[in-house]
Amino acid sequence: MDPVSIAGLAIGVASIGLQVYTSCVQGIQLLVTAANFPEDCKYLNLRLRMEQQRLFAWSETSGLLDLDAENRQRILESNTFVLHRQTVLDLLVQVECLFREFREHQARNKRLQPVPDQEDVLLNPDKDAAGANFPLPQRRRDFIKKAMQSLRATSQEAAQRLRWVSFDKAAFELLLARFSTLNDSMTNILDARMQVEIHHTVQDTNRGVLQLHHKITDLSRLVMALNVKLEAASPLPATQMSIAQKRANADALQLLSQLAKFKAFNESIESSKKNPWDEATAMCLELGSPDQPKHLLLDRSMVDIDPAALESDLPRCEATLRLPNGESKKVWVEWKDYDHQRRGDLSPPKTVICERVRKLAALLNHSPKPEAFRTPHCLGFFDKASAGGVEDEEQDVLNMRLGLVFQRPLDEGLHASLPPISLRDLLQTSRKPRVTDRVKLAHAISNCLLYLHAVNWLHKGLRSENIIFFRTTDGQVDYSKPYLSGFDFSRPARAEEMTEIPNPGETEYNLYRHPLAQSTNPEDRERFKKSFDIYSLGVLLVEIAHWATVERVLGIDLNAARGRPSVTLKVRERLLAEDQIAELGSSMGAVYETATRKCITGGKELGLSEGDDETNDAVAARLSMVLHEEVVKPLGDIRI
Repeated sequence: MDPVSIAGLAIGVASIGLQVYTSCVQGIQLLVTAANFPEDCKYLNLRLRMEQQRLFAWSETSGLLDLDAENRQRILESNTFVLHRQTVLDLLVQVECLFREFREHQARNKRLQPVPDQEDVLLNPDKDAAGANFPLPQRRRDFIKKAMQSLRATSQEAAQRLRWVSFDKAAFELLLARFSTLNDSMTNILDARMQVEIHHTVQDTNRGVLQLHHKITDLSRLVMALNVKLEAASPLPATQMSIAQKRANADALQLLSQLAKFKAFNESIESSKKNPWDEATAMCLELGSPDQPKHLLLDRSMVDIDPAALESDLPRCEATLRLPNGESKKVWVEWKDYDHQRRGDLSPPKTVICERVRKLAALLNHSPKPEAFRTPHCLGFFDKASAGGVEDEEQDVLNMRLGLVFQRPLDEGLHASLPPISLRDLLQTSRKPRVTDRVKLAHAISNCLLYLHAVNWLHKGLRSENIIFFRTTDGQVDYSKPYLSGFDFSRPARAEEMTEIPNPGETEYNLYRHPLAQSTNPEDRERFKKSFDIYSLGVLLVEIAHWATVERVLGIDLNAARGRPSVTLKVRERLLAEDQIAELGSSMGAVYETATRKCITGGKELGLSEGDDETNDAVAARLSMVLHEEVVKPLGDIRI
């Protein structure tokens, strides 16, 4: 068959497929928006929405949605609508029939009935999605609205909103299982590259769902929805769906479930309610005891630290923790400095700092933690200024530090006694690793930041000093397994949280801070936000590329720069200079160069508009999606 005929056949098949697909979207949307959904079964509605977005991801990747926009190029670039034309149409018809027959069956049994759409929900998918805390990109909103307008124009009765009279849970679960299997089948007719693209698109949507869910009950519903999918393993044989792809899909769902549980715990310790969850919710989310954060304050006498380490100003040191049962274990301590609160001070008082550290300790103590989080396990914290605890009034000015106590990782193959080593130490003392190792490190750190932001925490101290490694039994460093530490100014990413003001004398720290976060003048300094963490990530990516500290890369004399804020304020400008960017690309390649430049540039490069409030859920979800698509994913896809 000649190319012109093949192109005509592909467009013809896709045109028919688009008509059937539109009917599928109409049928699904009628069920998604059905009123009177039982509260204890709303997780099934969430699961249906997630499967609906999988179908949308398929239509976008295959090019079908581009055809609706009169763009034929993607259809013509794919053989899907030629090689698999009959299969595509058969599967779409099966989806259409599945939902039509379900509605008809439920109507015959008087479980579903049409009611007037007084709130105009069917023609306002954005309003529906907002009410369900579900992210819906503009392109998909427009398609749903167009499809439902077409349905209403065809039949006023058919376009009425549905209402549950009595909910048939068993039938709905069967509907979900069949829809999921059909989605799997539709994905599997695409080539491997397109399957991976769908996988990433679905992950973006799921992270957006996590970003928009805050209430503990909503997060519980999300975990239950994910469990429905995890427990219903795809029946497709390995010849249709590769074992690797099945594993990737399952791992992604498991990770999202772990993140939802982790975020729920974070929300629970922030809750002002005495008992913010019931027993069933606590079990679903593995929240543990509501009193857990209160038990993390350690008596200073339990921690033995070498006197030389006590007198130093290093950010961390090794120690021995003596447990109440008489046992001892090797640990390491991260220090958090605080100051006397004087009248007129703009920084939070010690009570606020201590409460924040208590919550941070609880977050880093909670188990299980997602593997991608790459944060150490915290055993508690203590006040260096007092052997009696945080509440003692007498304080030694020289000892005004809180110590977060961390357990050494228990991974097999790690050296039992070698102390942790920071990335900064490695940059200054070790030979430059292979490009593959540096790319793995860059991807691991960026991925860790992505998920830290997903549970709504800012790091605020992201720099090479706070990226640490535990060496293997032969003394080597596995660059793919860094740990993110140094949460010295960390806080929840909430609009009402107080921001601690950075010390203007910390020149070496300001090298990593966004210029707008450096000023000590409240009128000039912006509140810390996620894009500032991403900027710090960009500086780290520069260091990893050159395998040198940022001051060495830019030729900055730290001693001469102290007391001269103009030096650190110009770091961003200098890193974005044409020669610096070009050198970055020459050593690490175009993909790495682009990812780094986007992090440092920020703004529109991260999908942000002027005046965007990053504490707003929709803005945060968009930022998360851009960080993944433009930085994390490209770094992970680099092959040397």
